[in-house]
Formats: sequence, C-alpha cells, structure tokens
Amino acid sequence: MAVIDSIKTAKEKVRRYMYAGIPCYLEGPPGVGKSECIEQITTEEKIGFIDTRAAQMDPVDLRGLPHNEKVNGHVITTWSRPDFLPDAQRHGEKGIWLLDELADCTKAMQSACYQPILNHCVGPHKIPPGWYICGAGNSQKHRAGAQAMSSALANRFAHITVEADWDCFREYGARNGLNPIIIGVTKQRTNMLHNMDGFIAGEKAFPSPRSWFKASLVCDAPSNMRMGLIAGCVGEAAAAEFEGFLRTVDLPDIDDICANPKKCHIPEQPSHKYALTTMLAQHATLSNFDKICIYISRPEFGRDFEVCVMLDASKRDESLAATAAFTAFANRNLSLVVN
Repeated sequence: MAVIDSIKTAKEKVRRYMYAGIPCYLEGPPGVGKSECIEQITTEEKIGFIDTRAAQMDPVDLRGLPHNEKVNGHVITTWSRPDFLPDAQRHGEKGIWLLDELADCTKAMQSACYQPILNHCVGPHKIPPGWYICGAGNSQKHRAGAQAMSSALANRFAHITVEADWDCFREYGARNGLNPIIIGVTKQRTNMLHNMDGFIAGEKAFPSPRSWFKASLVCDAPSNMRMGLIAGCVGEAAAAEFEGFLRTVDLPDIDDICANPKKCHIPEQPSHKYALTTMLAQHATLSNFDKICIYISRPEFGRDFEVCVMLDASKRDESLAATAAFTAFANRNLSLVVN
C-alpha cells in the first residue's frame, strides 16, 4: 500500500530527492496542488522554475525542429534547441524543470522523456547540471485523463503519492487570502475539501483545494447569485453546505475585536473558531496585533486556536514575529515545536 503524503510532507521529500539528485514523480488527484508544491520549493530555494506541460507536446517538440547545416563540407541534420529547455544563461545555473501532466502523455511522448530524466539531456541538448528534473500527474483512479505509465518511465522516478490535507489547506489559505468561511466549512465537513463523488455521478464541478480558491473569489457576490456562482466552482452539494454554514456562522467583526479585545464575543463551535483564526491571521497588522493577541489569549479562545493565529499570521507577515506581543507568546510556549 502506497504511503500517502500531504503537500507539506511531499515538499520535504521532493527537496530531499533534489539534494540527492534522484528524479521524483508526484501523483495524486486533480486540484490538490502538486504543481504548485514544486513551484513553492523553487521560490523558497531562490532558484529557477520551468513548468513544461508534457501532455501538450509531441516528441519532436522536446528534441527541437530539425534543419540542415553544412559542417566541414558535409550537410548534416541538427536540431534547434527548444526555448523551454533549461539554459544556464537564460534561466540561471540552478532550478527545477517540471514535466507536468506526464500521466496524460501518449506512449511516444512518455518514451521521449526517458532520456532527460535518466541522462540529463535531450538528444544533443545538455541540461545544466544544477537543474533538477521531476514529474507530476494525476492518478488513473481519479478519471483525470491519466494513461498507464510505462514501467521504463516509472522506474526512472522515485514516487510520491499526495492527497488533500486540511491542515495544509488552512495554513496556505491563511497566508493567501482564502475566505475564512471556507476554512470553517471544510473543517466541519471533512469530505468537502476534496470529493469527486459528484463528478463521478455526472456533475462537472467538484470541491478541491484548487476549486475552493476559485470559489473564494466570488464569496462576496450578492446573496441571490452567490450559491450559483460557488456551485459552478465546487458543485451543488458543496455550495449548499457552504451557504448553510455562512448563514449560521458566528464571527465577530475585526473592528469590534480590536475595540474591545477583553470582552468581544468568542464563538463556541470549533468550526466557527477555525474560520475566526483564519480571519484574524489574514487581518493581523503591526497596528492591531497587540489587540488581537489580547483577544486570542483569553482562556475561552483556546490555546490551539491561539497557536494557529500566531503562527499563520507570522508566516504571512514576518515582521509580526519581531513584536513584543509575539515574544510574550513565544515565552509562554517554549515547548512548542514549529515546523
């Protein structure tokens, strides 16, 4: 049985394989963040990134177009180097070249990928030694157009299987402006983070981390349109759950919290608190951080939720970690292990 990774643990595995020079392949359902996981590594490592959609290519595209050239009086056929191949002068000395949607490729295109993965070249074109090659694709069981991978290609990779993980979704959402209500509703209904049952039954839209981020962009639409817009992103069942949660969620306003942090209402339901922690992490600034810290340090808020706010807020804005309020929090939580 395959070991299942979250995006967070998958990132660390990719990093380890990269340091060891072992090509790896990320496989999982659509919309969980496989490609973005690789791009995040390049941002963190401050190296280049090239995302090649292998499923949109033919083998000749990878090798380059042939042309005739006279060398020492003889006419020979050479191949023009494709502009997307990693090049030290144009793309930098180090980076990651991602062969994306590799599982959707034809057998011929899969065969064309053997050489760069194993030999770090494409025909006459050398890949700079500082460039790491990896692949990503959807799994066949999720009906995403994936083809069976040949044994020759599979054996060139170390394999990582990823699935949607709510903790990673919450942390990433807090840093990237995801509507807090989505955090709350996906915590309350754990099968709503990624669920393809509706798609299998014939519905085109289904909930996934990717589609929830799209839905987040229309959450502020007028109430008479909102549910339909969200259903277009995540499906009707998930949209109905979101709408029901939205109408019952009990969140105080950020201005009310800052105006009276010692007495402002704290919701009781855990799913409401998760939505609130995301809201606070997203709205924390140097000017209001002290008030937010007073509010979340109240016993009824809960230590686990306080930790979520502090860590998510400081990851989104590193300057918050240099405040006296954060130092006081850290001193109260010296045993806390931060990954």
